[in-house]
Amino acid sequence: MPVYFGLWKENANLPPSPNPADSVKQVEGFLALMKAQLQSGVVKEVHAFLEGHRGYFITGDVTEEQLYEALQMWWPFVTFELHRTIPFPRGIELTLSATKKRAG
Repeated sequence: MPVYFGLWKENANLPPSPNPADSVKQVEGFLALMKAQLQSGVVKEVHAFLEGHRGYFITGDVTEEQLYEALQMWWPFVTFELHRTIPFPRGIELTLSATKKRAG
């Protein structure tokens, strides 16, 4: 199954809750969701950039449907840029093969 690299970014267009207690509950809910996705293996790693409010993640071996569902759980609070990856050893093999084909 494929592995994906994704960039995540909080949706800054949504106004914060006027009630600070509600904001705390929302952040607690996001942390619980992130922990659940990590424990399930759908997401393997999640990192935040030091400036905050955005970062990256790497999935476990997931189907497109599993990943779609996992990302939809964050909508509309977080947006994503997603990239399917190829393992580096296989990438080397394919690059070498393509180079040989170009050379004739």
